[in-house]
Amino acid sequence: MNEWHSQHYLEAGRKAGIDEELLQRAVATAEHTLSRPKHGPPILTLGHLAHLSGVDTGLLHAYVARSGGDPYREFTIRKRPIPGEKPRYRFIAVPEPKLLQVQTWIATEVLRNAPCHAASKAFAPGSRLIAAAAVHCQAQWIIKIDVRDFFESITEIDAHRVFRERGYQPLVAFELARLCTRLRDKHRHPTSVLPLRRRPKYRGDDIEAIYPRKLIGVLPQGAPTSPMLANLAVLKLDETLSQLASNFRLRYSRYADDLTFSTRAKSFGRSRAADAIGQIYQILIGRGLSPNWAKTAIVSPGSRKVVLGLLVDRERPRLSREFRSRLRMHLYFIAHPQHGPAQHARTRGFSSIEGLRQHLLGLIAFAGQIDALYADRCRMEMRRADWSVTLR
Repeated sequence: MNEWHSQHYLEAGRKAGIDEELLQRAVATAEHTLSRPKHGPPILTLGHLAHLSGVDTGLLHAYVARSGGDPYREFTIRKRPIPGEKPRYRFIAVPEPKLLQVQTWIATEVLRNAPCHAASKAFAPGSRLIAAAAVHCQAQWIIKIDVRDFFESITEIDAHRVFRERGYQPLVAFELARLCTRLRDKHRHPTSVLPLRRRPKYRGDDIEAIYPRKLIGVLPQGAPTSPMLANLAVLKLDETLSQLASNFRLRYSRYADDLTFSTRAKSFGRSRAADAIGQIYQILIGRGLSPNWAKTAIVSPGSRKVVLGLLVDRERPRLSREFRSRLRMHLYFIAHPQHGPAQHARTRGFSSIEGLRQHLLGLIAFAGQIDALYADRCRMEMRRADWSVTLR
């Protein structure tokens, strides 16, 4: 990102014959953005964003106005299996190339360095899953709460607020929010698309006169901007939950949609844990988030302590025996001459060999955060397999 200098801007504007009052207003707008902690670059208009990101202004306007077709391609990936349960899938929405280009610019230049809450352990620069688990090492009591449809619970209103807090003017913040959100799939969410009249009005410029679309969007899981926007949108939630944790003498961390609270005090007790959960639910619901009741868990002393798939019963997080066994099973079958990746993908219900390969690479990357040597050995095992055979 090139540094913005008001003098250079004023000189160029005067040479171009731009009105002095307009130039001074633009400089004031830019300096307002630059006054924010870990600020992003000034963005004065949608045309200015087009120049910065290298995407045509007319195309950006169409994305913001939602005047074309859906610019996302949706597919599913298989979630980590849970013993005894049916296969679960995650819906991923990938933006078309030009939208991906501007979103990548926004993620890199505007959002990447924005300050997140210390309890948030995912998506921010330098954040690692092991850090989220390490908070709870040697805990006696653990409370685990999952948020349902986390990204799709963050609306363009929330995204607009994030960009306003980053120092952007109302119209630009709205346009940035629209570029980073998508209308919900009405087939999967038939009751969750809210008409404009049922939500708060945007403050500032007469945005609705410029972009009169009557529906609002949500963060798509698959856009490069969604992770950091979600973190920033729930910053005040993290503050509130951190205060609650302090009141209960608990430690708190959030890894995306996974909330974990813990204590090393054996005397904490199940009734106190239930009281904490009730208050956490109230806070989440008040923020417009839905707790996944079925996945809420209280882990008591003497029970196996697992956080985000890692054992936390000792001083450092460890890979579980089940994880190693499952990965060993995959590696055995893909390298076996009578099985191989194609046969194993069919047996395990993957729609493509590439889907299986990416799944294994994800597991190995996960393992690499905890045990780098073990992960290297697994990668060597993967290279023994013949990945050239197609899945029929």
